Amino acid sequence: MAASRLNSSRPGTTRSGSPASIRGASSPRLVQAGTVQNSRLRIPADQLPNRSPLQLLAAARVDLDDAAERTRPGERYAEAHMAALRVAVAVLAVRAGDATSRRRPGRPSSTWELLRGVAPELEEWASHFARTARKRVLAQAGIPDIVTPDEADAIVADARRFLDVVIRLLGFSALAR
Repeated sequence: MAASRLNSSRPGTTRSGSPASIRGASSPRLVQAGTVQNSRLRIPADQLPNRSPLQLLAAARVDLDDAAERTRPGERYAEAHMAALRVAVAVLAVRAGDATSRRRPGRPSSTWELLRGVAPELEEWASHFARTARKRVLAQAGIPDIVTPDEADAIVADARRFLDVVIRLLGFSALAR
């Protein structure tokens, strides 16, 4: 990874503050409610970044620019899909309110399922990114040749369109291109 893409204040992150791929580093995992841990770090949930919808959308745009620069299709695919997740979370932050509490108790929901519930007009986008999530996970795991260059280019383009749709939907014209 190019040094220019790392945020100097937070090693192991891209310019937008999202985790960078570091070979050999263990990924964060949930160890108990309210705590994220990896081999070197334990962060209480109340100290995790609290980003506004506008910040999430701006970070997604930076992540998409970073994804477009990646040479490996799997990295391009994974970073673009993660940017789309940020976009979906921005919508949830604006619209969710009580909607997340209306789901059936004990049934975990993916971001994409939650998005369908709070923004029915984004149903097709939610379905598309839900279908492509498994491939993102495999690409993040470093499975070789799981993503073709054309698939990576397509997910970058799809995530950019999704970002543009959401910017218009939420009325964040300051981010429109």
